[in-house]
Amino acid sequence: MNNEYIFAHLTVIILVAAISGILLAKLNQPVMVGYILAGVVFGPSGFSFISSPEQIRFYSDLGILLLLFIIGMELNIRSFIRMWKIPTLFTAIQVVVNTVIAILFSTMFDFPIYVSLLSAFIISLSSTAAIVKVLEYLGELRTDVGHITIGILVAQDIAIVPMMLVIKECGSFDTSIVADLIVAIGLVVLLIRYLGKKEKIVIPTRHFLPTPDLTPIVTLALCFAAASIVVLFGLSEAYGAFLAGLFIGNTQERQNVLNSIKPIQNVLLMAFFLSVGLMFDLNFLAENWGIVCFVLVGVTSWKIFFNTLILRFFSIELAKAASIGIVLAQLGEFSLILANVATQSQIINEFGQKLVICVTALSLSISPIFIALANRTKDLSFVGDNSLSSIMKIIFSRNFSKEVRTLSIEYERMRSEK
Repeated sequence: MNNEYIFAHLTVIILVAAISGILLAKLNQPVMVGYILAGVVFGPSGFSFISSPEQIRFYSDLGILLLLFIIGMELNIRSFIRMWKIPTLFTAIQVVVNTVIAILFSTMFDFPIYVSLLSAFIISLSSTAAIVKVLEYLGELRTDVGHITIGILVAQDIAIVPMMLVIKECGSFDTSIVADLIVAIGLVVLLIRYLGKKEKIVIPTRHFLPTPDLTPIVTLALCFAAASIVVLFGLSEAYGAFLAGLFIGNTQERQNVLNSIKPIQNVLLMAFFLSVGLMFDLNFLAENWGIVCFVLVGVTSWKIFFNTLILRFFSIELAKAASIGIVLAQLGEFSLILANVATQSQIINEFGQKLVICVTALSLSISPIFIALANRTKDLSFVGDNSLSSIMKIIFSRNFSKEVRTLSIEYERMRSEK
């Protein structure tokens, strides 16, 4: 493929992604859905502008790597440490219970044990990128709901280390994996403790950078350097990028780096969601729509129910727990990484990988539904109604939702006047 051909492809894809994003924004919907649609249109399922598996894999890996780097930079470790108990216990309960259920299913229906473990891990993870955008849209990023949700996302991101190691070592399980798990978890815990010190780490960027214009370049260089280094320890490049972002995002230079990289942040996010669309296989969906819909509805319903149940265990009021449970119901970007690792380890075949990609992409694409439901339960929480019947009514009844919304606005107005 010559350079002019590649340039024409990139030009058309980026142009359509921009137009799709604008249209979705005008419809008051998340722009990431537009990026996914652009990827579908120009991927193998659409006009096949990008049809080579190697190209798609490259865009996918690059998109995930850059996305997790940005996510790492935006996560505040100190806020997580201040309220670490609920997010950590929530994630631990989620992973353990899902794993136990998966093992029981494996025993009852004679499924391969590692396929069941992979399913449990994927179900236990949520999309940090999509959920942060949902919280921003709802105005909940700095509220109690936002803090608890972000804490849970941080705990889930940390849990991906042992998950990847378990999946990667399947079929050749020995005592060495236990040592690898201890080392990997220990490194992450030490990094969090180090970054959580009272005084932020100082990176003397002003001393060795002659101009601030070099900050985003140096930052991205550190991202790729960390991604390359962690591969030597058997971890994925994406996780190395996440750790690099986590480190940079918890130093005194955090705000300067975020400000300098802000202009390219949306481009990096577009690269990820575009790659999700490129991997989406419409032919696979058409041939297996029943299985895909069953898995999507089943996983989403279970996550909402189980997330809410765990949060109620921590004495969080029902309406607020339901709101957080709905927000956390989306499958995450780490699901794609686990699917890639599982395919390389021959746990799942091409069908299994496409199923994971299809369900994850659809889960990310229906963000507007999650936003609407979370918004309704948030209003119910604000007016102090925590009955199960009201939650069910507000989810399925638009008229009741409008009444609660009116009450919520009135309560908010009265509170602001006090």
